[in-house]
Amino acid sequence: MILIDRVPLDLESLNDPKAKHHDFAKEYNETLTFLRDRFPKGVIYFKRKNAQKYTKGMDNMGREVPKLAEPIVPWRIPLKDKKAMGNKGVHEWACCLDSPEPQANGLWDMGRTRGLTIKGSYTVNLNTEPDLAFFLYNISRFTMKGLIAVADPKKDDEELGEMEKSLTERKYAVWNMLGDISKLHTMARGYGVNNVDEKQPNAIRKELESLLEKNDKLKRQNPAVKGTKEFIEEMQVTDGLLLRSFIQKSIDEKKLEYRQDGRWRIGNKIIVQVPAKELSRKMDYLCGYLMAGNNIDKLQEFLRDLLDKDYLASIPDGKDGNKEWKWLAKIANVPHDFKKMQDVKDGVTKFFTPI
Repeated sequence: MILIDRVPLDLESLNDPKAKHHDFAKEYNETLTFLRDRFPKGVIYFKRKNAQKYTKGMDNMGREVPKLAEPIVPWRIPLKDKKAMGNKGVHEWACCLDSPEPQANGLWDMGRTRGLTIKGSYTVNLNTEPDLAFFLYNISRFTMKGLIAVADPKKDDEELGEMEKSLTERKYAVWNMLGDISKLHTMARGYGVNNVDEKQPNAIRKELESLLEKNDKLKRQNPAVKGTKEFIEEMQVTDGLLLRSFIQKSIDEKKLEYRQDGRWRIGNKIIVQVPAKELSRKMDYLCGYLMAGNNIDKLQEFLRDLLDKDYLASIPDGKDGNKEWKWLAKIANVPHDFKKMQDVKDGVTKFFTPI
């Protein structure tokens, strides 16, 4: 119910130009007619302008994110406000979401609900909540001052379509394209899921899906973040993915660690010291350092210190396993093109584990 100056709006006065509430009823009716035409699905999104604040932070891989979303502080929107109505002057409007309370002299007061809590946005069903839609769109000072805006329905449909597409791609990639357990482990490690050997496959998938969803959001502020798109591309098993996966496995097994002095170490052996400005992306820095073209000897030494026969024996058979053998062969300068796979394996084993 809409109250005007603590009296229920008389919608019957719409047909009587001489009635006291005629202009108010006309305003109400014209507003709802406009909203039903603009939002044929009957759903209106009221969005706070500039509600989302950003700050510098880090993603789940320790990389610096220049624009990390801060928690949104809720607003309380009163459901009673004053607005001028042409030559009718200023009047008090109220939207009652529950039963109004009768007062003396034929007046009414709002029920217990006197405001709405809005975070980033608030959805109103025009078909079931016409009074609220009218009040928020045409009366509330928050809308009149531009603090809350009505979202464009076409743009919202496009954004919703992109979100649904991203969600579908992410779920299909994680739950349908990673049936092979060894590949699931490799991809999960490469994207920062720790201790995968101790987790059930579906638990890994859930964690990986959640991580990719978070990365997709972070990617809007930091293009360097690897999200679902990059994940699908790297399912071809790239050299970079294999190195990240190997590093994560070494961390899980406590063979490799990062210490608070800013150094990556294997035991007491220092691999590299991360510069202060790169501390927020220390994993990326280690990968970049090892993959630099002039550091092939460092990468060879790094793998020799961590690889053993058990690791080589754990490389799975098949296409993806062969890619890992060829990756190791390139690092070891072992010929691998047009060679029998067993010859490649023998050369890699001899180079990294000669004893």
